[in-house]
Amino acid sequence: MSTLDRRSFLQSAAAAAGTAGAFASAMGATQSTSPSENLHFALIGAGGQGRWDTSWLLKTPGAKLTAICEINPLRAAEAQQMAPEARLYTDWHEMFAQEKDLQAALVALPEHTHSAASIAAMNAGLDVFCEKPMAFSTEQARAMIAARDKNGRVLQIGQQRRSNPLYYLAERLVHEEGLIGEVLRIDAFWDRWSDWTFPLPELDKDFSEWGFPTLNHLINWRLYRQYGHGLITENGTHQLDASSWLLGEMKAKRVAGMGAIRYHDERETHDICTAEYLFENDTIVRFSQDFHQGFNYGWSYGELLLGSEGSLRVTAEQDIFVYDRNRKETRIPIERAGDVEIAGIATPSADLQAAEADRRGGGLRTYSYAHEMRIFNHCVRTRSQPACTGEIGHNAIAFTVTGATAQYDGVVCNFEEGDFV
Repeated sequence: MSTLDRRSFLQSAAAAAGTAGAFASAMGATQSTSPSENLHFALIGAGGQGRWDTSWLLKTPGAKLTAICEINPLRAAEAQQMAPEARLYTDWHEMFAQEKDLQAALVALPEHTHSAASIAAMNAGLDVFCEKPMAFSTEQARAMIAARDKNGRVLQIGQQRRSNPLYYLAERLVHEEGLIGEVLRIDAFWDRWSDWTFPLPELDKDFSEWGFPTLNHLINWRLYRQYGHGLITENGTHQLDASSWLLGEMKAKRVAGMGAIRYHDERETHDICTAEYLFENDTIVRFSQDFHQGFNYGWSYGELLLGSEGSLRVTAEQDIFVYDRNRKETRIPIERAGDVEIAGIATPSADLQAAEADRRGGGLRTYSYAHEMRIFNHCVRTRSQPACTGEIGHNAIAFTVTGATAQYDGVVCNFEEGDFV
């Protein structure tokens, strides 16, 4: 496989962007898969997140892991334990050429490779589930949307809040019921006591062919800016999308940001950061995260919506609390959501209540991971649109890659109308 540097990715993305077609007509012309048939998929990137996603996709009807593309032999072996007959590759182009039964690809690579792998998969006729953040840049994200439209493929982005009924309930409480009045400000916070640096395994292999000059660059790619933007895209992508959604898909007008590096190692990305966004209607949204404390106002991570008549807090993708003007706290149970349908998949109230009660099993947060894979399976079979589309993924990184520029360059960045799709 040729060297996977950023220039080649951008060239590949630009080529795909120039050949966009009509998505709706192409989707309609694509033959659907019978629910009784196997859904053969490939895993591209067998790190922890890729294996986690795969474990849930394998629980959906007919899903079969047929091939694994991973350059780290240790991770490839771990992934193959889930499907011993799955064939191993280190080059996704070779895999697409060899595996004639593939229908879908699950892309869970470092973020700078998401676009290249996803576009190659869609050009090979596969539907794609791509982990967040969707791409390294909005140009790459637009190229992915163009490849989806040209090839008539399903493209789903792994922002699991869009598959979590809790957020649909929060949206209803804020917009339809007006429970807290006008939203004036949102604090999106996500702090923890641990860093994301992983110890290096005993592995004697040169990964420079794939653009990683050292083993640390491969294992701890999140520390280096050539592969990703750091906390603001890794986690802020989730929370800026949720904030925009809960504001009625509102867009930002400008952003200022700051960040710091307090670990004394070779990292280039922040371990403490904040970004302040001015949204339409002069609503302020603040994202903040660090690796050095886990207090989060005493609430774990989440989104706090401060309104003119009260406040609403979504905590850890598990709970909703509402506060009146006297700061009286009321927990809103998931049964208030009733029966919900997300992207054509029913979520009966009884199932949601059981998931909410099963905290040891991960609660509604784990339910949302499982549900996004049910949605992907359903969309592949029915040729329908997922809950988290390419457009949603694009707009999420439009917020966060611009916020990263504000943080690293110490500037205020303005958004233009064309920055969002």
